[in-house]
Amino acid sequence: MITIALSKGRQLKDFLAYLDENGHPRWHGALKAAQRELLVEANGIRFLLVKGDDVPIYVEEGIADLGITGSDILAEYDADVNELLELPFGYCHFAIASKEELPEYRTIATKYVNYSRSVFERSEKPVKIIKLNGSVELAAVIGMADAIVDIVQSGETLRMNGLQERVRLDEISARLIANKHAFFTKSAEIRSFMNELKVN
Repeated sequence: MITIALSKGRQLKDFLAYLDENGHPRWHGALKAAQRELLVEANGIRFLLVKGDDVPIYVEEGIADLGITGSDILAEYDADVNELLELPFGYCHFAIASKEELPEYRTIATKYVNYSRSVFERSEKPVKIIKLNGSVELAAVIGMADAIVDIVQSGETLRMNGLQERVRLDEISARLIANKHAFFTKSAEIRSFMNELKVN
């Protein structure tokens, strides 16, 4: 049996929508029918439904052979995994957003500390980075930070909080990753799963 870690929430919905449009693999129905289950087994595949940030950890540790996660997670966490495919869903992008346009930003609030640090190091602009785990928009609204670095899809959340995207950064999409050991020992099963995705 092959084990695959999937991110719960929006990315799982995007994945299921992609499958709806591109055929129905043998395990599609069981995965789509899952409600609050954290583990789904169907036709020789075990799916682990986990928090997005944890997908690379499950794969790196060998608990999952494969994982589907966003390139944002891979950019933030230095996971020791094989990146196999860019998948055609989960599109969004990183952006710098703020309430007011400023000549420079001295404080940045973000969940993506490592990614943000690399962005500002490339531009050789020193900033203080404040790590927040949720609702980073609030930090810019109340003046806790000059700006935020966050993921933007439609931009609606920014607009609702009086923020504007100032700089568009790296594009994001879903990625298929593999445990380095499983990539060799379960190559046939991995290839079969990739064929079912119809993107390789």
